[in-house]
This record gives sequence, structure tokens and C-alpha cells, in this order.
Amino acid sequence: MKQLLRVGLALIAAVSPLAAQTSPYLEKAEEVSAHIQEHFWDRKSGLYMGKSGGTEPELIWGCGVMFSSLVSAARHDKKYRRVMGDFFEAMDAYWDVKVKIPGYEPARTQGGNDKYYDDNAWMVLTFLEAYELTKESKYLKRAEETLEFVVSGWDEEVGGGIWWHEAHKGGDKNTCVNAPAALGCFRLARFKKDAEAAKWNALGEKIVVWTVKTLQGENGLFWDNIKVATGEINKGQLTYNSALMLRNFLSLHTRTKEAFYLDEALRMGKAANGMMDGQQKAYRDHIKWAHLMVEADLELYRHTGQEVYLKRAISNTEKHYADWKKSPYPDLISQGSLARELWLLVDHTTPVGKEFWKVADQAKGPAK
Repeated sequence: MKQLLRVGLALIAAVSPLAAQTSPYLEKAEEVSAHIQEHFWDRKSGLYMGKSGGTEPELIWGCGVMFSSLVSAARHDKKYRRVMGDFFEAMDAYWDVKVKIPGYEPARTQGGNDKYYDDNAWMVLTFLEAYELTKESKYLKRAEETLEFVVSGWDEEVGGGIWWHEAHKGGDKNTCVNAPAALGCFRLARFKKDAEAAKWNALGEKIVVWTVKTLQGENGLFWDNIKVATGEINKGQLTYNSALMLRNFLSLHTRTKEAFYLDEALRMGKAANGMMDGQQKAYRDHIKWAHLMVEADLELYRHTGQEVYLKRAISNTEKHYADWKKSPYPDLISQGSLARELWLLVDHTTPVGKEFWKVADQAKGPAK
């Protein structure tokens, strides 16, 4: 009887990609992702709607968050790999090729001049993660094309930095574009040969230096933006700004082994307690920003082994999930943010996820 039971369990594990996983977050991640597929996905177009039951496709920022949740889900459930591929192709509707340097428009386009460099910077990071997972060259190619657009937004006004918007709408240069742009350079360099890798790493370092010099606060966390015309700095500190700069410091430490970068990442990790709502045991920001600090906490935990950062990521995610259970978010970007958080916690409690990040955190990517 015991032998039959063992055989039966082995057969179940063989046919179900989820059965072999053991994570307390797996059921929750599946629940949220299934809800998104039911209420937001338009199977015909391959796109996701911005609102539950809506008819208008999500803007590209939300698409990037949603794609990141699919990439992390696809590590554990193969059905999401097909959805991820379909969604990637569908997002070509946002890709403007009628310009010298193509990039993603905020909405579906027939050619325009309304691109946000930060929207595109987020796409670079999630496409590189998709490439790391699948080894499908289309993701690497589009990541590099998109990054070329992002870095084209650099000029020497106020000493450097990338603009927020290609037509300089708002008149500012923001951490929310420069931080992910620098990380995109570092992440892309992992898949390039020596000369090209050096080029991208050097560009990433230049962006980091400008961002630190211009927008880092006394507490180690990062301010929002600088107005180019006046030099006035918006000293608001949103979680996602510091999250990406923290990850830049970890990336620099991994590659250079210089202690300064790890010290800065740890200083930021401790300072991030100031962005927590003590009563709620979660970051005070909306989940569309806060989920990126959860991701940074998990990377800092992997890098240092300090449990406090894993616990903080768990506390935030559990609070967000509890809110969702009471009343599911009506918008895609919030839903995708929660799904991303949950699947990342699945990563950190399963062999598949741990192995993925063990490789992805290395200074050099796997051979192409």
C-alpha cells in the first residue's frame, strides 16, 4: 500500500508543475493571478484592461508591472509562459517604430512623440528577466532596443541625467527613470561580451554617480526629481526610487566587491524603516510603488542573509494580500503588483525560485 501511495504521488508530481513545489505563498499567488486572468485579460487582443471588466487596455507602465508578474509566475507554472509570450507580442501595439530611436508609447500608437523614459526603463528590466528565464532572444533584443531609447534621454543640463519625458513634459529629471535605467545597463551587461559589457557598465555607473550627487538625501534614501530650469529639488521620497538605487548598489558590489556599495545598500535598507507605517507593518506608499521596495528587500536579503529584510518583505506582502481579500483592487497595476510580490515570495520558498535568483544575482549572466 505504501509503495502504491509513493508511486501515485510521484505520478502527480510528474504531471503537475505545481505539485512538486512547497511554498505557503503558492496558493495565494495562483489565486491572485487567476483573478487577473479572469477579470482583466482580453484573450482576443492578448492585452490586459486597465480596470476590472473594462474595455480600455492598460497603459504601458501597468503593462510592465503585469509582465513582471507573468515572468515570475512562469517560473512555477508553465501555462503562464504562453500567456507571457502572447502579451509580449501584443504590446507591439505600443511600440513606436516611426522614429529614429523606437520606444514604447504610453498607449497603443500609430507613431507619436509622447514617450516616458521611465515607462521604458521598467520594460528593460522585466524583459531581461524574461530572457534569463526562457533564453528566448526576442526578449534580450527588445530589452536592448528599449534601453537605447532610455539612455537617449540623457543630456548635460544640470550636470547630466535622463529626462522623465522625451518632450521634457514637466521639465524634470527623476530618480524613477535614472535608477532603473542604470540597473538596466548593469543587467544587460551581464549578457554581453567584454567590450560591450564594459560600455554598458560604464554608462550605468555614470547614471548612478549623477543620481547620487543630485538626488540622494541625507538619510541615504532618494528624492523624487530636480526641475531643470530652476534646480529646485522635490524632496519627496517614494519607495520605488530608493528601491532601484538600493539594487544598483548591490549590483555594483557584486561586480566590484567594493565594500562601499554594500555599506550604502545596508544604510538604505535600514533607512527604509522610515517609509513604513508602523501600525500597518507595511510601506506607507501605494502598492504600485511599494512592491518594488519589497523586491529590493528580497534582493538585500539574498545578498546579506539578514532575515530582517525577508521579514519586512513578507509583512508588506501579507498586508497587501489581506487588503486584496477584503476588496480586490479595481486596477491592473495594483493587481499585478500584488501578484509580483506573491510570486517573488514563492521564489524564496522553493528550489526553482532560489536557483533562479542564485544565477540571476551573479555579476555575469549565463552564456547565450
